[in-house]
Amino acid sequence: MILIFLGRISQFLLLMVMVRVATMFLSPIEMGRMSLVTTTTAFFALFLVNPIGMFINRRLHAWKQIGRTRRYFDYYWGYLLLVAFVAALCLMLINRVGVVQFQTRTTWLLVLVCGSLLFNTINQTVIPSLNLFGFTGWFIGLTLLTNATGFIFALFFILKFQFKAEYWLLGLLVGQTLLAGVGYKVFFKKLYFNRPEQNFKNELTPEQIKRLFVFSWPIAISVGLNWTQTQGYRFFMEKLLGLELLGLFVAGYSISLGLITAFESVLTTYLQPRFYKQISDGVEREQSLAWNGYAGMVFPTLILTVSFIVVLAPELTRLFLGPAFQSASRFVVWGAIAEAMRVIAGVYGLVAHARMKTRLLLIPNAIGAFLSIVLVWWLVPQLAAEGVGVALTFSGVATVVVMHTLMLPHLQIALPGKLLIKSGAMAGLAMLAATLLRTIIGKTDSLEVTMVFLSVWGVLFLILQYFLLRPVLYGSGEAI
Repeated sequence: MILIFLGRISQFLLLMVMVRVATMFLSPIEMGRMSLVTTTTAFFALFLVNPIGMFINRRLHAWKQIGRTRRYFDYYWGYLLLVAFVAALCLMLINRVGVVQFQTRTTWLLVLVCGSLLFNTINQTVIPSLNLFGFTGWFIGLTLLTNATGFIFALFFILKFQFKAEYWLLGLLVGQTLLAGVGYKVFFKKLYFNRPEQNFKNELTPEQIKRLFVFSWPIAISVGLNWTQTQGYRFFMEKLLGLELLGLFVAGYSISLGLITAFESVLTTYLQPRFYKQISDGVEREQSLAWNGYAGMVFPTLILTVSFIVVLAPELTRLFLGPAFQSASRFVVWGAIAEAMRVIAGVYGLVAHARMKTRLLLIPNAIGAFLSIVLVWWLVPQLAAEGVGVALTFSGVATVVVMHTLMLPHLQIALPGKLLIKSGAMAGLAMLAATLLRTIIGKTDSLEVTMVFLSVWGVLFLILQYFLLRPVLYGSGEAI
């Protein structure tokens, strides 16, 4: 757990340094253009790639036992080539018609989007798969190397050529590509270090393809709807408010995204290997225990994490964003709440994965996507960028409520009531103390004071999280 924590903290700090450097060299307009490219990539990745990736996670242990991992992965790489080809055709049509104002040449779009769909997907398949088989050190090390290498190339390209979003994204893609190759070699070397993989000549059977399709199509629709809810607003926002305000919103949101993702990744790196192994036998009681243990660690710690992000939003913005982005602190708050709803919905979604009933994900995500679109169009003309934050938060809450209701009949869900109350009380006291301390210190733009303030509250945050999780970590928590 300590190795996971240190690795994920290092990854988070590196990502925040990358955000700080990007916002120092790139203008809000360039950050807005970058967000449109990454959102487009995310659409194809979530809709066409993520469902297959979830199926791989669900079946990876079984494939290893029968010695067919490499062969099935070869099929997967071929599928990625097909996805990249489809994405290329769509991008050429979209950019020619002008449906979305990317303000980027088609060649750049094809390189960045299709390149990411190929090489970043390979990177994000083989490296996390190392963790699923217990090679946590390799997983953390290769993940850090991916980010660091991409950062070095991104910084080199924008300093060598232009302060443009395309060169920054190209640098990140180079890092992902290089470490994808390294991760591939390491994964299969570790996976079959003591015996060769079995050779088998039969192709995928119709029954196997049907099983994959039945599992994947509801996820594809669900994550497509989720993309509409959590990222599709960027295209609406660009049309209604322009690239500059979009860039400011995304920059503020990225702080919360980075912090929540760091929190989430620490827990998932620790919990997911045990979770997927425990649910693999198909026994409902074991699946219920696995899910309750998972939720019992995520939900209480998430409350505490969100409270710290909300109360420290001004200081986080001052530390992690460049001078041109300091007005984005208010968007950090909305990002924290919206991302928390995403994490909670993701945990509930694991019920559907455990029970192999992924169609349960359709209704909650459809409701969330519908509310997000309607509320953005309704609130943005009245509240400007704040309306996007309200829309994302409200649609996220609605998704969680519906998902909880739908999942109850399928597993014996037992939420950790005492831990949730305890974390809420800790969060309230921490927020009150931070507000009082900020009042005593007074308003200041000093980076040194900001760093001291954040360091003090960072230590307090870790102490509170430890006391909150100690009963669960040592096996006495009510959710276990």
